[in-house]
Amino acid sequence: MTRKIAQLKMVSLAFLLALTTSGLASSAQGQPTAEHQALATEVGVWDAETKFWMAPDTPPMASKATETNTILGGMWLISEFKGDMGGMPFLGRGQFGYDPVAKKYIGTWIDSMSPYLSIMEGSMDESNKKLTMLSKGRDARTGEESLTKMVTTYIDEDHKTFEMFSLVEGEEDQWWKVMEIDYTRQK
Repeated sequence: MTRKIAQLKMVSLAFLLALTTSGLASSAQGQPTAEHQALATEVGVWDAETKFWMAPDTPPMASKATETNTILGGMWLISEFKGDMGGMPFLGRGQFGYDPVAKKYIGTWIDSMSPYLSIMEGSMDESNKKLTMLSKGRDARTGEESLTKMVTTYIDEDHKTFEMFSLVEGEEDQWWKVMEIDYTRQK
C-alpha cells in the first residue's frame, strides 16, 4: 500500500512539474477581469439588518448580522456571514467569482442550517448596479431540489441590499420574497 501511495505522489509531482515547465500553469491562472473587479468592491466588513419570511403572508423575523468579505487571487470573493436566524446562531460561507468563458457570475454557498451545497450563476445589469443569480440546491427542510433567485442591488459604495426569492408553489415564474438584507459597510 505504501508503495502505491509513493508511486501516486511521484505521478502527481511529475504532472505538476510538466505543467510548470510547459507554461500551462501560469496561463491557466488567468487575470482578473472587470467583472472580478466589480466583485472586489465588496471587500470589507458589513453590518447587516436581516428580514426573513417563513411564508408569503407572515410578518418577517428581524435580526442583525455581520458579513466579512475578502478577495482571493483578485478573482474570488470569499464571504463569511455571522448572525442568528430565528434566535439560533447562523454561520454561512460563500465563494463568488466570474467565469469569463461562460460570461456568468458563479458561486457556491454553505451554511450552518443546511447539509446541502447551493450552486449559483447569474449576470450583472449594464449599469453594474444589480446582480441577479439563480441558485440550485436542496430545501433544508424537505431535501427536495429547490431553485431560488437572489438579487443584490448596489446602492453606493457603502450600501447594498440583498433579496432572496422562492418560487410560488404551483406557479411557474412567480416568486415570493423569503429574505431581505440591508447592508452598511463598516468604516
